[in-house]
Amino acid sequence: LTAPGRADPGTARASTRIPPRARAMAATPVGKAVEDVLAVVTRAEAILASGPPSEDALVDEIDALVKALPRLREAAKETTAKDDVSATFPIGVLQHVDEGKDPVRFVVDGLLAVGEANDACKGKVNVFDAFHRALEEEMSKPRTPPGGEDASAKEEEPAPSPKR
Repeated sequence: LTAPGRADPGTARASTRIPPRARAMAATPVGKAVEDVLAVVTRAEAILASGPPSEDALVDEIDALVKALPRLREAAKETTAKDDVSATFPIGVLQHVDEGKDPVRFVVDGLLAVGEANDACKGKVNVFDAFHRALEEEMSKPRTPPGGEDASAKEEEPAPSPKR
């Protein structure tokens, strides 16, 4: 059995290229533990895909998975204790994988959403920038009093003296 959206394990390996970031992660304890878990799952899928499963072979793979998961948990604890953030990733990626979806799609969708938000913010920044320039331009113009005359050109008239 293969999850919806996932390729048959026999054909997936031939077309899969490992990105450099994934190779770097594989060098970490968590990456190695994840690879071990995925290898067990891939073997179990291959057993199921090959027809009526041999119960002994499938039970052996399930036992191997049960042994691999604690190693993954331990590697994650050690990595977290060292504050190594290379092993942290959004829970949404795990949910996508659990639903049989491509985790790369999750990342692409996230990047597109960030791009849309960036475009909206950039538009607002541009509007405020134009407003700021117009305001500075307006403030740099000489001011005229409400009467329309220039205040500096107008001579002060003496105030009328009170009549006695």
